[in-house]
Amino acid sequence: MSLPWATRRMTRLTMFGLPLLLAGAALAGLLSFNDSAHRPKVVLDPGHGGDELGAVEYGLVERDLNLDMAKRVGALLTAAGIDVVYTRTDDGRAYGERPLLTEYSATFADLEERIEIANETKADLFVSIHSNAFGVDRGARGIEVYYNPDRAFAARSRELAEAIRAGVVSLLEAHGYQAPPSRIEEDIAITDAAGRTTPYLVLGGERELKREEMDERGGDWDALGYGKKASVQTRATQMPGVLLELLYLSNEEDVALLRDDSARHHMAEGIADGILRTLGRR
Repeated sequence: MSLPWATRRMTRLTMFGLPLLLAGAALAGLLSFNDSAHRPKVVLDPGHGGDELGAVEYGLVERDLNLDMAKRVGALLTAAGIDVVYTRTDDGRAYGERPLLTEYSATFADLEERIEIANETKADLFVSIHSNAFGVDRGARGIEVYYNPDRAFAARSRELAEAIRAGVVSLLEAHGYQAPPSRIEEDIAITDAAGRTTPYLVLGGERELKREEMDERGGDWDALGYGKKASVQTRATQMPGVLLELLYLSNEEDVALLRDDSARHHMAEGIADGILRTLGRR
């Protein structure tokens, strides 16, 4: 904002010029306050937690790797002026202590809580951080970024997915590492060993969950507090988001990168760079 009167010598300020100068200074301060009040907000979601460890291979625990990476990314985003919210900040579950919940019930409640955190904070972007594993084929490796193509903001989610993928690859290569294979996945569900398909709850839309499905998966409908309801509507994140699978704990080459503190730092830089680019901060 240009204030031409502010360049005059103080001795030339008139009874009209001084109030204008003060008003201009007040307006500048107000604009500065508003800018800080409307800073972009990003939710970082370190996957798993509590007794749900995720993949465990070669002495590495996915639950702990996810949290470490989220904190690294969060620190970089905070330094760049982004407000960061974490779905968990320790090795517990996102919902805290609920001792009655076990196995699928605990997992379901945990995912629902992560979605609620994201929605309550009215975040601009949601990034869930994981690592992968595939014991059947230890040659499988690389980086996968998932997004849901069926949501209203799918194009924005894909933009975020590609920016993160490219950022991680670029930062690794720029510092002398051979980047692993990487790809974007348009997937909305995961199929378990029993052939049951479950939507990616942190990315998918709302859906009806029947008591029969919860029972089939080993969940405890009553412990979740659903009582005599025949079904419930699951929650859904209301902002663009991705789920990042950062390398395979079952692959020795990927494990070497995951163990390398410098490589982890540069991967965090790549993730943060992708987020900032999507927010228009790069």
